[in-house]
Amino acid sequence: MTILEAINQRHSVRNYKSKKISNEIISDLQKEIDACNKEGHLHIQLITNEPTAFDGRMAHYGKFSGVQNYIALVGKKSANLEEKCGYYGERIVLKAQMLGLNTCWVALTFSKNKAKKNIQISDGEKLTLVISLGYGTTQGVAHKSKTFIRNYT
Repeated sequence: MTILEAINQRHSVRNYKSKKISNEIISDLQKEIDACNKEGHLHIQLITNEPTAFDGRMAHYGKFSGVQNYIALVGKKSANLEEKCGYYGERIVLKAQMLGLNTCWVALTFSKNKAKKNIQISDGEKLTLVISLGYGTTQGVAHKSKTFIRNYT
């Protein structure tokens, strides 16, 4: 799958199968995370086989089910931390799509306290949000997008 195909095929998925992610796919995804951490000076972490962050009331409110894996976007507190996490997070999301996985950006509808028990956050760092990860029960649904108009003036 090319990056453009991944962009076109990727949709947010909130319901996941109990299918375990293979060690090979985890390794490939971890390589991308390591590259993003090095390049962006971040502390992004892949958390696998950990369902507690998405088993509370907030996850049910957000209509999440079956989430066992997630990516924690962590970095040093700074004025542009959220922007950096967004850029590198999307890069990781597209890599996950290319590996046959589904994802969803999650800001509020997970248990931050339960997630923090499994995430390493050093002094001066902040958890911005997480990205759920796994094999979706569906591939998600396309939503209406605005048409891109190129202005050559």
